[in-house]
Amino acid sequence: MMKFIREHRTASTIILVLLLLFLLVGIVFGRYIKNIVNEYILETKAFYFNSSILNVNGKNFSITNWDGVNSYPITIDLNNRKSDSRYTTTDIAYDIFVSCPSTVTCTLSKNNGVLHPEDTMDSYTITVTPLQNFYEGDTVVVNTGVTSNAPYQKTMTATYTIGVEKSDFSYDIVDSVNSKYLTINFTNSISYYQVEQAFGTYQVGDQVSLDDYNALSPTDQAKCFSAIVTVEYNPTILMVDMTDRLYLSRLSTDYQELTIGGHQYVSKFSFKVNASSSNSIIFYKDDITQNYTYPIVNNNSIITVTVNSAN
Repeated sequence: MMKFIREHRTASTIILVLLLLFLLVGIVFGRYIKNIVNEYILETKAFYFNSSILNVNGKNFSITNWDGVNSYPITIDLNNRKSDSRYTTTDIAYDIFVSCPSTVTCTLSKNNGVLHPEDTMDSYTITVTPLQNFYEGDTVVVNTGVTSNAPYQKTMTATYTIGVEKSDFSYDIVDSVNSKYLTINFTNSISYYQVEQAFGTYQVGDQVSLDDYNALSPTDQAKCFSAIVTVEYNPTILMVDMTDRLYLSRLSTDYQELTIGGHQYVSKFSFKVNASSSNSIIFYKDDITQNYTYPIVNNNSIITVTVNSAN
C-alpha cells in the first residue's frame, strides 16, 4: 500500500480528498435526514411547532435593502398547527436565541414565550442596530432560532445576510401565516422637497429644504413633494385599510377601482410621503394561510410599488 502511494502520489491525493468529501457529505446529509425524521416523530404525537421562516435544518435569507444607518427589524412568526384540524392542544413553551457580529446589536422583543392552543400563532422581533458606519456592499450575518422545551423539544433556526444598499426610498412587507393583515413599510431618506406647482418666489423644480418647508403654509406645502408613492395590488387578494391616514390623504391621480361581483374595490392609489420619514399601511388578507413578507420570505412583492422622488 505504501509503495503504491509513493508511486502514485497524485492519484492517492485525489482519492483521499474524494473520501473526505464523501465522509463530510454523508455527515451533513445524515444530520439532515435525522432532523426530518425527528420532526415526523413529533408530528405523530400531535406536536406541531412550525414557522414560515425558521426550519429544523435552518433557512438562509439574503436581504439587500438596509440603509446601514437606521435599525433594521426582522419579525419571526411561529405557529402550532399543521392545518385547521391538526394543531397542538397543549401550551408550547419555547426559548429564543440570536447571535450577531460586534458591528451591530441585536435586541430581542422577548427572550421566551408560550404558544397557547387558542392563539394559533406567535412572533418575535429582532432589531438590528448599527454600531459603526456601514457602506454600500457591506453585509451583516444574523443567526436566530427557537427551541421548544415543553411538551417536547424542537429547535428551528434561520440565518440572515443583511446587505447595505444606499437608497433614497425603500419598502418592505411584514406578514406571517395566520395573520389577518400585512403591513407595508415605506422609508423615504430624501431630506428635501421639490416644487411641483409655482408659488411665491419658488418655481417648478426648485428644491425646498426641510426647515423652509416646515415654515410654509399648508396650502404651499401641498404644492411640494419629497416622494409620491403609488401602490397597486389585486383586491381579490388584499384590501386596504380605508381608515389609514395615507389612504385618506391619497391623490386624485393614479386612483383606480375594479368592479368585482357588482362592487367597487380599490386596486391602485397614490400618496405623498414626507421627507426623512417612515410610514406604513395595513392591508387585510383574503387568505390568512399565506405569508407575503418581502423581501425576507418572498423574492417578489405582492404589492407593486412605484415612487417619484424629488431631485
